[in-house]
Amino acid sequence: MSRRNLFLLIATAIVSYVCYVRGEQNPYARYVAAGYSMIDRWSLEDVPDEELFEGAMRGMVGVLAKHGDEHSLYVNQEERNAFREDLSQEFGGVGVRIRLLGQPPQLTVIGPPEPGTPAFTADIRSGDRILAIDGEPTQSMDLLDVLNQMRGLVGEPVLLSLLHHGETEPIEVSLTRAVITVPSIQGDIRDKDNGWHYRLEQEPRLGYVQITKFGDKTVAELSQALAELTSNGIEGLILDVRDNSGGALDAAVGISDLFLRAGLPIVTTRGRDGVTRDRFVSTGRGGYTEIPMVVLVNQDSASASEILAACLQDYGRAAIIGQRSYGKGTVQRLLRTESGRSLLKLTSATYWRPSGRNIHRMLGASKSDDWGVSPDSGLEVSLDEDEFLQWRQYRRRRNDIGNRPDGPLAEQIEAEDGEVPAEFVDRALELAVDVLVERLENQEPPNR
Repeated sequence: MSRRNLFLLIATAIVSYVCYVRGEQNPYARYVAAGYSMIDRWSLEDVPDEELFEGAMRGMVGVLAKHGDEHSLYVNQEERNAFREDLSQEFGGVGVRIRLLGQPPQLTVIGPPEPGTPAFTADIRSGDRILAIDGEPTQSMDLLDVLNQMRGLVGEPVLLSLLHHGETEPIEVSLTRAVITVPSIQGDIRDKDNGWHYRLEQEPRLGYVQITKFGDKTVAELSQALAELTSNGIEGLILDVRDNSGGALDAAVGISDLFLRAGLPIVTTRGRDGVTRDRFVSTGRGGYTEIPMVVLVNQDSASASEILAACLQDYGRAAIIGQRSYGKGTVQRLLRTESGRSLLKLTSATYWRPSGRNIHRMLGASKSDDWGVSPDSGLEVSLDEDEFLQWRQYRRRRNDIGNRPDGPLAEQIEAEDGEVPAEFVDRALELAVDVLVERLENQEPPNR
């Protein structure tokens, strides 16, 4: 026998023994395999293997949910790409923002195409209706169907049938997909070129940044915006994580690190045995340790948003304004299944804020008032259901069309979302401005 074949035989024996030992340690692993074999051999219905596997995975995740884990998730092959793209902030596409508007809903281009994308140099306009994608009508598609059709491999073509506002004859536009980067931060308002102003319109001394998700590029994006703001002499900063459901732990740590001096614990994680697994400490290299700050939170600020807010609150680094946050104090690990064709997002640890508290509202130890991140004393801004809905409509409209409140697109958005009262005031943002302005006016002038 050759040495190569002998090595393979030994390796196979070792792997087989490991599997045998694991099966003996946990007999249910063998029971699951046996159950699959029985169904595969004797079931009247010849069910595809991948469907049996998916059913088993969803069933096990469902058991975790029954025991209080509402955040573990099985992601099948069809959902995997969209899931990965959300974290990486990149996909193959053409560079337009879209919404379903009107009755019946019609696929509509929102704002001008993003600069530098394939759509930017094409005859695509804000308010265009997309009638078909590669010859397939969009009338019966939902947004997930549309994304699956619009996105694809970089370098591949896609054909759009468009109808300009006020015209009766559609045109066809052929585009070649390119890498599209999805920004995770936004400013106060869009300019005419679809860029963001990060200075507050009503108080230009202050910077304003919405963090919409915590992705792979968020730290770099925020660093670039902060560099722009500080070079223009900004004196205070508002970070808005309202309605931000979270994202990558590393992004939350990286953003917190921008505002802290060196040597401060940002967050720790613990496994089910209660032992600390990871401890993240500030480096002091962020360069923004002195700028006065406010963080805006609401009841839908969760996970990475809460890590950021809790850290800055515990060190008195930022005032926290708004409503008590969601209370998600668990960490999910992304595991590959089916050789990477699908994914298991599995809750594997809890995270703990610098003060030593876990904010997760479903843990027995957190059934007290410790869950979530609460606003600082005197800085709570409670919205009833109607005002909350108006705030969302106001913010969405401001993000979509900026200083372009008139015209056909604005009319379509207003018809879809409802009219926002002309006198509407974002009370949490107004309070944030008041807090920072008062602090700026009361601080001692620098030595000269």
